[in-house]
Amino acid sequence: MVRPETLMHAMATRSRKRLILAATLPGGIFSYLAAKNRIKMEDGGPNISNPLIVGSNPNVTTATYYDTVPVDETNELTTVNYDMTRIVGTLIMSDQETDENQGDAVIVKILTAKLEALEHAFKKTQRVYAANLNSGSAPNGLPNLIPSDPTSGTIGGINLANENLFRPSSYDFNGGLNAGNIEEAFDDILLDLTHDGESPTVIFVGRNIYRTHRAAARDKTQISLGETGFGKQLINLGIKGTTHQSTPVIYDEFLAPDDFYFANENFLHVHILKSANMKLKELSAPWNQDAIGRRYIMEYQLCSWSNYRNHAYGTN
Repeated sequence: MVRPETLMHAMATRSRKRLILAATLPGGIFSYLAAKNRIKMEDGGPNISNPLIVGSNPNVTTATYYDTVPVDETNELTTVNYDMTRIVGTLIMSDQETDENQGDAVIVKILTAKLEALEHAFKKTQRVYAANLNSGSAPNGLPNLIPSDPTSGTIGGINLANENLFRPSSYDFNGGLNAGNIEEAFDDILLDLTHDGESPTVIFVGRNIYRTHRAAARDKTQISLGETGFGKQLINLGIKGTTHQSTPVIYDEFLAPDDFYFANENFLHVHILKSANMKLKELSAPWNQDAIGRRYIMEYQLCSWSNYRNHAYGTN
């Protein structure tokens, strides 16, 4: 008989790739970003940062012959900074379980079931995190990056009260959205957010908004998500949706039913630390339990690098 510790190590190692997929392709928001190659691997560091343009360069002007030109000091950049966060999942098997279930085949069956349960837990946890307003050691969710009130709080270390060029947009229809006007409302939001060659690339919606939008388009010519080339890939990932002016409308069951988010995926990325991408760690004594185990560790963060006229929160 093979030692349970040896079986666990072998099965846990083989399952690492499955758990990476569970964490990065859980469905909904994360799966969409992964499908669009918005997963960025980081070499190291406890945080990640990027410059943000918050002003204009005053040294651009016309000039003729011997005119003097301005060389004023510029202050057009600041820094957006996000701390990484860690999600951990533990595979554990008690000594009593191994004693009561002798034989390699039985142990393998139990470990297989435990790994499937862990995979499911990673998927659900990631779906919930991505769609909710999180705090403490939890990673950013979409509501952290695209808040309902864009004039207060901080995103990426930027104080929104002081820096309007990092504020997303916000729309509250106060129950006024219905099948008769939702398409026009979405059209207006797209116009508001279209600038400098950029516009939202995806709309994430809760249940009620998804049903209202589908009802509005039911009797009209409409391109379903599955009929587009990329849409077929999303369908294969289990993502439900339709389109609005060719922009994917993605339903996520974990978003608030009356909420929706316009997002430009060019500025919305998941950053993962290479050295902690489902790193497998052996659990050893001292313990307060008689058991064997392995722990999976993933360090990452959901980040937005440009909010102004790129993202918007909406609610009905």
